[in-house]
Amino acid sequence: IYSPEPQPVTWYWRCGDSNMTGNASVGLHDTVLTFPSDRKYNGVVCYCKVRPSAANDSYSKMSNHLTINVRYTPRSIPFLNASNTAVVAGEEITLQCTLDTLGNPQVTWTWKCGRYAVYNQRTVNVNATSKLILKGEPDLNNKVCHCVARNYFLHYEAASNAVSLSVYYFPDERPRIDNTLITVDQNTPVTIRCYLSTRGNPPVAWLWYCDDKLQSKGVGSTGTLSTLMVIAKLKDHNAACHCRAKSDSQWGSYDKNSSKAIINIKNLDLITTKSSAITADVFGAVTGIVVLLIIMAGIVVVFHHRKITDMSNQFLTTRRDNDMSSSVGQDNLNYRTLKEEQAHPTE
Repeated sequence: IYSPEPQPVTWYWRCGDSNMTGNASVGLHDTVLTFPSDRKYNGVVCYCKVRPSAANDSYSKMSNHLTINVRYTPRSIPFLNASNTAVVAGEEITLQCTLDTLGNPQVTWTWKCGRYAVYNQRTVNVNATSKLILKGEPDLNNKVCHCVARNYFLHYEAASNAVSLSVYYFPDERPRIDNTLITVDQNTPVTIRCYLSTRGNPPVAWLWYCDDKLQSKGVGSTGTLSTLMVIAKLKDHNAACHCRAKSDSQWGSYDKNSSKAIINIKNLDLITTKSSAITADVFGAVTGIVVLLIIMAGIVVVFHHRKITDMSNQFLTTRRDNDMSSSVGQDNLNYRTLKEEQAHPTE
């Protein structure tokens, strides 16, 4: 106050609901209130009041009001809470970040999923809470999300904890085969490739068939690519091969086949002619060998037969000679006996 004739006065200080008089110093014409710039005083309205010390003086005036502005940052880092982080494609995901206070000036919120900030999504900021509402798209699968609170004026920046998202979905296409007609030389390796833009979640399993027969050898898969490697034999000419992508889960199933790739052996007519000629030559040679073996076997049989016959004839001749010698001896013995009986008749 200003008075040409200073008189003793009494000062009062009030900030919000608090009597701050005890914190003030008093001069002849003024008073000074000093207190620490705590965040609790931010937005508080302060004023002073004066009246003469004389009991009979009714003068009492209130000063203008002053709003206190204390700049401060949050004490904590944001805490991220998610009620649902695993959804089927098309469903909503809600993420919520909370601070103890927004600070002054208030922090700004930024949401990140992966390496990039999230834009064009619904955000709701209420008091010290920021809520992000996402539609479950396939490109959000396996993305790690978190929020960031910033106060550039006070150089404050804090990131929340992170959560990983899972979006269950199937490919929206059938597998694509890279070539529908494959022309190769006989006994040449053939690699057939099948593609998908995404394997889905859970990932599809790859299967390969040639002429509707499941192939267990030569199958390889890397991400969205699957390959089949075969050695093109003559029997594989015009073989129709295709891939199959299959996935089953509690949310549904996916089972689709690609178009077919036809394996074509080059110069098949020439190969067939040569093969036929070779077969005829081989057949002729084999037939000749068989005939020769039959002839030799016949000769051996005839030889052995003649040998056996000669041995049999020799045996029969020897036996006949022996029989004749025995008969002659017996006849001689009988003749001598008869002569003796005639010379000495029995009495």
